Amino acid sequence: MFDLDMTGKYIFLFLIFLFLQNLYINQSLLSSDIYRFIFYFVLYIYMSNSDEHLDYFYLPLILFISFAGFAVVAYAFELNLGNDDYQTWNIGFNPSDLDYLKGRINGFQAGGPNSFADLITITAVYSLFKYKNSYVFFIVPLALFAVIVTYSRFSLIVLMLFTFLKLIKEKLYTVLIVSTLIFLFAVNSLGVYERFMNDDNNGISDRVLMLEASTDYFMSSSLEAKLIGNGSNKIIFESNNIYLYDEFEKNPYSYGPHNSFIFYLINYGIVGVLLYISIFMSLFKRKLKFDFNLITVAVFFVLSLSTDLLHNHSVSWFLYFVYFSYIKAEK
Repeated sequence: MFDLDMTGKYIFLFLIFLFLQNLYINQSLLSSDIYRFIFYFVLYIYMSNSDEHLDYFYLPLILFISFAGFAVVAYAFELNLGNDDYQTWNIGFNPSDLDYLKGRINGFQAGGPNSFADLITITAVYSLFKYKNSYVFFIVPLALFAVIVTYSRFSLIVLMLFTFLKLIKEKLYTVLIVSTLIFLFAVNSLGVYERFMNDDNNGISDRVLMLEASTDYFMSSSLEAKLIGNGSNKIIFESNNIYLYDEFEKNPYSYGPHNSFIFYLINYGIVGVLLYISIFMSLFKRKLKFDFNLITVAVFFVLSLSTDLLHNHSVSWFLYFVYFSYIKAEK
């Protein structure tokens, strides 16, 4: 048998909610979201009840080096491994039609270059705060260049913020100066300044319109939809246009509101979001220890303000791995 603490019980309650919601809305018992959270539930039971020390100490660092190294190589050699499963982006180099931007790099995950940048940022920050300070000298330059060549604005801001926090906290002023020089070089020669100053392809305005449309949609929805949500894979947002999932002709997986919390409100309603947030209540019931696990969880939630990251399980699985590791360490 196994013990189920409050975090495990909240995951189980959220699973029950997903079962009942899917049964009521879709007249079916299982969905892709349910399968995912069953996996997280089983993972939590294993990690919280196992007395074995899992030998994954260097796994996040290996992941970071693999992701960042692929980004650098793909950009340098314009490596293209073909389309992703959603036929939206190339895996590797994506040529740009903008004069100041050579191209954007995407990884093997879903979500395109922005999600790849999120993945690099998350594993980089985790590695920065987990491993000894001597590792900083190669983590910081590699992370900065790798995220820069994805040309993801928000990921770069978050990476810079947490990198400076680490370097100032540890008084690593030499690395801080080198990091600043790398950033200034990229700004000058790789089109980063132009990327931030120009709303190329209406990327920023589209996100603002999506956020406004999704917020208005939730506020004007019925009381039932506000409480229990619409369910997964029901609504698509494209700029300020709203479509039903089954009637949308383009690839539907790239059109969320680009805010994970609004996305969850629309999909799961107030009841579902409160149950989901309850999963992370252990962060507040314990004395906060600002270690690498807690900081990485914070990075996830900050990035989720501008992306559908929590809904992208090809990336967000790492959130649950980190959070469960935090709880296990606290025990």
